[in-house]
Amino acid sequence: MAEDRLVIYLDGIRTGLLHQTPQGQYSFEYDDDYRTDPTTTPLSLSMPKATRRHLNKPVRAFISGLLPDSAAALQRIGRKYDVSPNNPFALLRHIGRDAAGAVQILPEDIASTDAANRQGDVDWLTEDDLNQTLSELAQSPDSWDPGRNGGRWSLAGAQSKIALFRSTDGRWGIPRDSTPTTHILKPSMPNYKAHHLNEHLCLRAAQLCGLPAAATELLADDRFEVLISRRYDRINDSGRWIRLHQEDMCQALSVPPIKKYQDDGGPGVQQLGELLTRASLGASRRDNLRRMFDYIVFNAAIGATDAHAKNYSILLGPRDIQLAPLYDVATMLPYDQGRNLKSAMKLGSTWQMTTVTDDDWIITGRRLGLSAAESLERTKAVKEIIPAAFQQAATEASVPEPLRRRASWIAELVVAHLDGRRDHWGRLDVSPLPKG
Repeated sequence: MAEDRLVIYLDGIRTGLLHQTPQGQYSFEYDDDYRTDPTTTPLSLSMPKATRRHLNKPVRAFISGLLPDSAAALQRIGRKYDVSPNNPFALLRHIGRDAAGAVQILPEDIASTDAANRQGDVDWLTEDDLNQTLSELAQSPDSWDPGRNGGRWSLAGAQSKIALFRSTDGRWGIPRDSTPTTHILKPSMPNYKAHHLNEHLCLRAAQLCGLPAAATELLADDRFEVLISRRYDRINDSGRWIRLHQEDMCQALSVPPIKKYQDDGGPGVQQLGELLTRASLGASRRDNLRRMFDYIVFNAAIGATDAHAKNYSILLGPRDIQLAPLYDVATMLPYDQGRNLKSAMKLGSTWQMTTVTDDDWIITGRRLGLSAAESLERTKAVKEIIPAAFQQAATEASVPEPLRRRASWIAELVVAHLDGRRDHWGRLDVSPLPKG
């Protein structure tokens, strides 16, 4: 039985062939023309162009990282296309047309038209179509089947979501050919009330703190409440849509998604620092390392417990890299106000966000190439601006009026967490959110 093959493109340019053996082993082989062109971007930092053929481990980690983390979502896709939900190659054959970054994965007999025609085909949704889709997604996020609205996109992560194209005049549609999706729409999570609002506030507060973060907005009616996140890996250049290539830190380090948490064997601050140091050039190296430190401080300061390596990404260029904006950031404080806020990555000598000391920040900074003085200075600067940033984010016009009270409550929780204000039960000293 022969090997199965798919073609991988980056923004419409063919990079090489993805192979799967009958035994389920993977490899990726760069095309010679692509590999020897100094203007082309590597598919992954784990698969440098200097080597023509890369074998199983980095390839499996990379393509697995393009798929949803949710077992239910993988099973739904597998049922739809009659393939195994445990076979990333088989799944991406069907949904790899528009993946994270600039990646497109297509059968050999289907060419990518992206480089030739970036406008492509869009199946426009009526307002009723969009509202029905979002309502169904919000009501049954785990079992939701997008049906005709599914497109051929693949989104990583554990949360149910849909990717759509939005035109400059505000129309929503499903790309059917070369046009990339431009926005990701996520409903509130059933087990975490108002998670969509939480994420919007955290990312907006990060922006107000001077940190690059994904731009988000909230959409709500009587049937659904949804977070809309504009894809930073899609840009419009004079009417032509361009995919920017990115990968998450797990992909870059050949770590499978199931090991995204450090205590499951995944990357910690040390590994991220080594990667950024190794892959960045001159001036960008210092910028990337400092920004990484600021990201970690921000997440710890707001109680964002899910800041694992898969929730940090890098944008890749032919020779250099840039740390990507923050995304998928949410504070755990509305759901757990106790002292046991465990960080996804160890902070110096501790896992607990409530017990991080100056010494821990010095150790964390050292792992990212920062001096002790700079580590403490940057920690103080980030923490000082967070309260005002959250308070402003909670009262901006982008927060719908019905959500304002909860938004202000979330901001109060973050401020209390930063100040260490707790009652004698160890809970944050903030009045409960009134019902209704």
